[in-house]
Amino acid sequence: MTIKEIDLYWMKAEDLARYLPEEGCGAQSAKELAQMLIDKKLKAADCDKIDGKMAEAIDGVLSVDIRLPESDPMQQKVPERLYEYNSPDADSPIIVTGNSIITHQILGLILNAARVKAFVIPLDTMGFTYDNAVAGRNITPMQVMKGLNDSGISNKTPSKRMIIGGLGESLKGSIERVTRWTVEVGPVSGYELPLYLLRK
Repeated sequence: MTIKEIDLYWMKAEDLARYLPEEGCGAQSAKELAQMLIDKKLKAADCDKIDGKMAEAIDGVLSVDIRLPESDPMQQKVPERLYEYNSPDADSPIIVTGNSIITHQILGLILNAARVKAFVIPLDTMGFTYDNAVAGRNITPMQVMKGLNDSGISNKTPSKRMIIGGLGESLKGSIERVTRWTVEVGPVSGYELPLYLLRK
């Protein structure tokens, strides 16, 4: 029997290209430069056309290489109600996702490798990863409201703006109506997330 790998939504060249200059560093287009970076033919830090902080984040994200077989641990839940990466402050983004232990292991590696500050709130998705929770309709506006309240995020920042992953775009309106927060739909790929946050 073939063991399938969990879909980690690797960042594609067209996604990475959004954060790159149109040409330079041996490439004729942003997409070509992105592919060179993904293929490890060039480090972002060695390309003077890329902003230093963004280059550091790109190199950090592309250094995270994880392969996970489909297995029961993907339904183990994280114990915490709020995670803080890289000493976030009152201006740091608030990310809402599922409570799969795998989701948080990977997200933690990515955010730490990119050195991006963020608050991350796990919702009770019964241990399902965010993509499976969205597909199975395990994320509801009331769950989001409960997650916000249980996290104590209001003691950390006055912000009322959250970011959800791109796969949950259809939930934006209903979450905003129930929570009275502004919902921003971020990228599908967690690997793209630090770059998206830096460009804001």
